This record gives sequence, C-alpha cells and structure tokens, in this order.
Amino acid sequence: MTNILPSVETVVVISAFAFIYMLVLLRKTLQGKFDLYDFLMLSMVAIIPAGFALFPKLAYLVSHLTGVVFPFVVMFGALFLVVFAFMHNITARLHRLERQNWALIQEQSLLTLELKAREGGKTGG
Repeated sequence: MTNILPSVETVVVISAFAFIYMLVLLRKTLQGKFDLYDFLMLSMVAIIPAGFALFPKLAYLVSHLTGVVFPFVVMFGALFLVVFAFMHNITARLHRLERQNWALIQEQSLLTLELKAREGGKTGG
C-alpha cells in the first residue's frame, strides 16, 4: 500500500471550499432557510472530502479496512450514501406535501360548496 499524501495546494483548496461552504450553510440555517437535518446532510459534501484530504492516513486505513484499494473510491461511496439519504428524505417530504395539498384542495372545495349553498339560501328566501 502506497501512502501518497495530498499536496499542500490540494489541502488548501479543499479546506477553503469546506470553510466557505460551511459558513454559507450556517448562515442559511440561522436565517431559517434550512433546518438542522438539511444543514447536517449538506455539510457532509464539504466534511467528507476535507476529512480525506486533512487526514490521509485515516483515509488509507478506512480504505484498507473496507478492502478498497483507493481511498477516493471510499470517499465517493460515502458521498453517494449521503446523496441517497438526502434524496430519500426529500422524496418523503414531497410525498407528505402532496398529501397535504390534496387534503387542502378537497377542504377548500367543500368550503366553497358550503358558501355557495348559504348564498343560494339567502337569495332564494
């Protein structure tokens, strides 16, 4: 197993991206645009690559323990897992919103019919 450490430039670029991205996410979370779950899931996009770049020996250990030759394969696998979990959550939210939308449309229709029936009773009597 060859331990090839990332270059200083790579570590700086990945660290700068992670820092700036985390600040943007934190700001949007504090503004109420994201909830805590969204913050955690989206932050993994920055934390996982930063962890692999900042701790390359740990990355090689994880890849060795999983039986994968290259650590970047484990990193991309972890990122795919995060994307899958996030997509699963978004799909569940969308389904819940669709059901709420259907219920609200039905309720609005019933209220409209009731209002029309009351207005019809006033003019006819």
